[in-house]
Amino acid sequence: MKSSHHSHRSYAWTSALLAGVLGMSIALPAFAAETVTRLSPASWSSPPLLADVVDNALASRVTDVHAVPSKSLVYVHTQQDIPNTTGKTQNSWYLDTLKAYSSTTGKLQWSYSLHKPAGAYTLSTQAVYTSYGTVYMYAEYSDGTYQLYSIHSSGKLNWEKPLSDAANITLMKDGSLLIASRGTVNSEGIIRSTLQRYDNNGKLLNQQPIQGSLLKAEGNRILIAASKLNKNANGWEMVPNPQVDVYGLELKRLYSYTFPPKSNIYGDGSDSMFVLKDGTVLIRANIDDVGNKLFGFDPKGKLMWGRVIPGGSITQSTGTGYITYENNTLQLYNTSSGKAITSVTLEGTPADYTWVMRTSDGNLMINMDDRTYIVYPSTLAIVETIDTTNLGSPIDYVNRTVYSVKDGTLYKYVIKK
Repeated sequence: MKSSHHSHRSYAWTSALLAGVLGMSIALPAFAAETVTRLSPASWSSPPLLADVVDNALASRVTDVHAVPSKSLVYVHTQQDIPNTTGKTQNSWYLDTLKAYSSTTGKLQWSYSLHKPAGAYTLSTQAVYTSYGTVYMYAEYSDGTYQLYSIHSSGKLNWEKPLSDAANITLMKDGSLLIASRGTVNSEGIIRSTLQRYDNNGKLLNQQPIQGSLLKAEGNRILIAASKLNKNANGWEMVPNPQVDVYGLELKRLYSYTFPPKSNIYGDGSDSMFVLKDGTVLIRANIDDVGNKLFGFDPKGKLMWGRVIPGGSITQSTGTGYITYENNTLQLYNTSSGKAITSVTLEGTPADYTWVMRTSDGNLMINMDDRTYIVYPSTLAIVETIDTTNLGSPIDYVNRTVYSVKDGTLYKYVIKK
């Protein structure tokens, strides 16, 4: 399961708050093999992805690619910029479309548009992909409405639901879909929002009004920013000693933690909060006069430790622990020891925006300027070093196969052994 929202940046964290926004010794570093796999010619290339651009579109792009091996499909999310003709909102308008291509032939299987004839255009969207082919899409529309869609792997609509507020959607560990509303702020700076869980048939499982707004949902935990907001000249801003409430799948609060004064837990755009497979929660914070620390909470909510980490590093979960990445070096940690289990130094020139993300098949993917590494998370063993000089973006990797969009065309590359 994967959401199309991922933003990974390699610059250092700062202490500035986001105003108005809701027992092992270290191993010697191992070096990546110099052999870089040069991809063979593409197995196939798709028809033009943007052949159906509407006449008045200002621009068009592919925002996401996601392969689903169980259905022999590759999903492509396209977006077209549409002129705002009403002036009722300053937000940009979009026409979003989900397309499915055969992973065997590259032929278009179906297309589903989030725009109805003569209907409103989208202001923002979010797509969540499942391993069994269903895609959940959330859309905020220019007429002030919000809609949730469940789209079958055949391209048919399973169901759709109107929502009463802007929201974020997340596929949880048990297969339920969490809908966390953005909420509203009262005169005292208190945010009131609602959590809801639906099964894959669109049946409401439970719901809970809460104080606060969603920070991160993953696995079987939901992290909520629960502090009152501070008022400033520009509106409301997050407090510098935030309280985080942690909820379970029953939507009951399990525990709460207030971070030290002058803490920024809201990040810089890179991943900063993680839920491990056993329910352990990791939260990164930058604390004035202290620096960056990663806080670990056991499944019952007990604070296990706060570990100092490099401010310029990228963090990512491995499912049972975490890694840090800085200056071409990956270091692997578990939750029981503050010393790295192992580390590996990667070759190549860092990209302008470096990211470390989890792939659909459970590995880690790290991009460089001329290559991309696929790394086995539990050992940091290098699975692949792929020459990406001629690849476009976005890309997806699963089971020794790369899907890449370049010049408006989707390509499939099979990595030979």
